[in-house]
Amino acid sequence: MINLSFNLPYQVRSIPKPYYDSHVMKNMLTESIRQQTDDQIIDATLTLLQSQSYDQLAVTEITRLAGVSRMAFYRHFGTKEAVINAIVAQLTQDFQAEAKALPLDSAAIARAFFGFIQVNGTAIAVLLNAGLREQFYPPLRDILHDLYVQLFSQARQNSAGPSIDYVADFTASGMLALAIRWIATGLHESIDDMTAIASEMTDAQHASL
Repeated sequence: MINLSFNLPYQVRSIPKPYYDSHVMKNMLTESIRQQTDDQIIDATLTLLQSQSYDQLAVTEITRLAGVSRMAFYRHFGTKEAVINAIVAQLTQDFQAEAKALPLDSAAIARAFFGFIQVNGTAIAVLLNAGLREQFYPPLRDILHDLYVQLFSQARQNSAGPSIDYVADFTASGMLALAIRWIATGLHESIDDMTAIASEMTDAQHASL
């Protein structure tokens, strides 16, 4: 075997690649266009639901207002139910991410929740008015339920008291009832006002444990 190893008078440097990869750039552009189309369809759906119920909503109207073809709609979502699911998923994912970083404190939970409601009040109001309460209510209740289970569990002293799971579910449902009432009355109270109301309610439930 011929030995081809020898010393070079200088170090060979690797030739730098271009700062971009054409396939990566193409995928990024495709994803950007896809996201833009998704956003157009979601925005059009929410706009139409301000003046009609979900049952009245037609895919033809969504595509016309969104400025996309029916083929694009079916490729991106398939059904109008899938559009609603995407809206709800986006809402709940935002709050879920925030919930993971919250301290186990009733005021902190309430302030974060009502801050979330204030930011997303318009979208939630549209869903409520369109008769879609059951689409967004359960996932938000589940997030709150898990937070209150953790909160109540950390300081429970009476082992013979009521089930933490039931009390947490009751408290989570009460928080959502407050939020829906707040939206219905135009979000007139401040987040601090709503936090004070919710904290009083939560502390009363906490004391029962």
